[in-house]
Amino acid sequence: MITALKKFVTYSVQQRRRRKVIRALELNRRPEAPNHSLSFKTMRNRLKVEWRARRIHPWDQVLPPEQAAMRFVQQCLEDVDLALSWLFATMPYPDEVELRVLDPNSGHPIVAGTVTRADAATTTAYSVAMKLKSLGLVFRLTNWQFEPLAI
Repeated sequence: MITALKKFVTYSVQQRRRRKVIRALELNRRPEAPNHSLSFKTMRNRLKVEWRARRIHPWDQVLPPEQAAMRFVQQCLEDVDLALSWLFATMPYPDEVELRVLDPNSGHPIVAGTVTRADAATTTAYSVAMKLKSLGLVFRLTNWQFEPLAI
């Protein structure tokens, strides 16, 4: 029931926004020129989000470097997955989310890409990393360390 209600609210918001765009494309609203408007084709709402990855918990910083690196990667990918889920669940207007996750030390991008609402709703995978890759996000790992992206 709640899922159906969320879908209805999302649909209603999108339709209201679509009508506003179509109305804005009506160049001339005079009665003598009723067909004088631009032809609406399509529209997409994009949300652009960027954040710094969280450092691992201080208790985990005493782990050996290899385990701490694995913990950081896993935590970062889980954070991205959860953030995407919440963005699409709580905000009915973006059709897609463009995101960049920055390394907490260097500030270089370590995860980036654009995810559509439709893909996020239908993607299933066994691991978080494979799920994010299948959504189109880019990240590179070497020995459980993120490599900076050239974006």
